[in-house]
Amino acid sequence: MARIGIVTDSSNGIPPEVIDEYGITVVPIQVQFGAESFKEGVDLPCDKFYRLIEEPVLPTTSQPAPGDFVNAYRSLVGQCDEIFSIHLSSKASGTCQSARLAAEMIEGVKITIVDTQTASMGTGLLTIAAAEAAKEGKSSDEIIDLMHRGADGTHVFVALPTLKYLRRSGRVPQVQAWVASLLSINPILTTHDGVVEAVERVRTFRGSVRRMIELAVEACGGRAKRVVLMHANAIEDAQGLLDEVQSRISFERIYFSEMGGSMAVHGGAGMLGIAFSQV
Repeated sequence: MARIGIVTDSSNGIPPEVIDEYGITVVPIQVQFGAESFKEGVDLPCDKFYRLIEEPVLPTTSQPAPGDFVNAYRSLVGQCDEIFSIHLSSKASGTCQSARLAAEMIEGVKITIVDTQTASMGTGLLTIAAAEAAKEGKSSDEIIDLMHRGADGTHVFVALPTLKYLRRSGRVPQVQAWVASLLSINPILTTHDGVVEAVERVRTFRGSVRRMIELAVEACGGRAKRVVLMHANAIEDAQGLLDEVQSRISFERIYFSEMGGSMAVHGGAGMLGIAFSQV
């Protein structure tokens, strides 16, 4: 039986206990504040991130350097026969390309790069499914099939409490047009064909959270294998959504995920999200 290792990047926010449960290797995304560069989850604790994000310097993110992936892959050589390296959409980040460059430098293990065409815990859920399958002894072909089947049934929605950070980053074009026409809106973001899009605009944050859950219910038909409630420094607010989600979506397992700095740079503290998968 082939031994399969799972590598991913930190942008998806997989809970630490799940990373430990499945032995997932995480390569950190880089977050820059001016000349200062930090590795998400390594030297950028949440309290420091939320302090820095209020400074005048506009924060940016960048994919891990190929060398970071090289180190991660080399740590698994001899421990497994194949590595699945699973990452956020190549249309949103250069992470997949960085992973591919690193894979070309590694000998002694087969490396398969998976572009999930989604982001945040959309990618995280597919990574968890692959790690679970690997732990159960599934073959690489079975895991590839799982990834293909899982992609269509995996969705993520995020409600933003403010436009302040997204307006500064300019990452979602629709938002710039909305800013020009409305003084106060709370957009709901999702991914479509690998691109982050604003799907709806709501006048209040509370309304956007309600609508976010409605969109998730519509997309999953009221049933999912896994559900994630995501938050940015707002665990109590995320936990407060549990009863409503349980009453509207049947699921086998639910997780709570803290969105790290690489996601929170676009929405700041207080962001809430929901993701689900059918695998």
